[in-house]
Amino acid sequence: MQTIDFLKNFTPLHTLTEEHLARLGKRIVVEDILKDAAICREGDTDNDAIYLLAGGVEMRSRTSSMSRILQAGTPDAGFPLSPGRPRPYTVTATTAARIFRIDNAMLERAVLLDEVSTTITHIHDAGSAFAGDNVWLEEMLASSAFSNLARERVAMLLLKLEPIIVKAGEAVIRQGETGDYYYILKDGELTVARKDSQGKVKLVSKLKRGDVFGEEALLTGDPRNASIVAMRDSIVMRLTSADFEALLKKPLITHVTVEEAQERMRQGAGLLDVRSAAEFKQGSIKGSVNVPIDELRTRLTQLDPGHPYVIYCRNGVQSEVAAFLMRQREFEVVVLRNGLESLRRS
Repeated sequence: MQTIDFLKNFTPLHTLTEEHLARLGKRIVVEDILKDAAICREGDTDNDAIYLLAGGVEMRSRTSSMSRILQAGTPDAGFPLSPGRPRPYTVTATTAARIFRIDNAMLERAVLLDEVSTTITHIHDAGSAFAGDNVWLEEMLASSAFSNLARERVAMLLLKLEPIIVKAGEAVIRQGETGDYYYILKDGELTVARKDSQGKVKLVSKLKRGDVFGEEALLTGDPRNASIVAMRDSIVMRLTSADFEALLKKPLITHVTVEEAQERMRQGAGLLDVRSAAEFKQGSIKGSVNVPIDELRTRLTQLDPGHPYVIYCRNGVQSEVAAFLMRQREFEVVVLRNGLESLRRS
């Protein structure tokens, strides 16, 4: 198979432009299957879309005595075999067969990109840093910062982002300023510096392509706690505080009541206190683990991303920052509404 034309026979690949189809074609995995071999089994939880290229298959389920025979080249063979998680059918080759697999998340991103990239190109100037840059768009959608967003919110987010060119030495944000935008570094390199109470400036970290920043001031309402300066000519994408609130904060942060938090803990959720160590020592909820909000980024590797958490602080503000950071890194978290103050009210 030297060309990708055969992909146009399958749904939803047939809707993609030549560019997106070519990119996706490089990532498919083609397999030859022996007669009577199982291609996938009922209950499997893998995330591949599987398509039949040649031969025949039988699909069976333990919940029914009926079976279905499918032959390559027929209209029904244009759709994935046993789609869904967990898989509803066991698929077995009735003849020597050939299939191809592709990761469903990758396929969904390609379809989404195809839907919005043309619109973006028309909305932004053709010569802008944003228009038509499908490589960067795909990288962004695949990042943990945005992979949890619902499809419709991702599309709106892409349309709301504005590209800004920052010259070497220029500041994107300055310590002490009011937060007004959320940023994504599209290209270049930025440095994060913080001035202490004595006026000494300390280099905190460096940001690279794909990193996000600026969310803390938007979540807390506090002034910017650091300055971010371009080390070389760079391009950042920015989102207004209003769009950040509607498209990112609300979808990613879930609040729970005291009763709901207790039920989650009974079901095995951990309890995370993001106040300072001094506040934690003065008093905390029994069984909670203390990871101060200013240490969270560096200590996330100490937490299990497969374990759910209830996050709390004094009044809920720091918890929202923590939840946003953790959700962007694919943690399952909820926030105790109003923090410890909610316990005093109940």
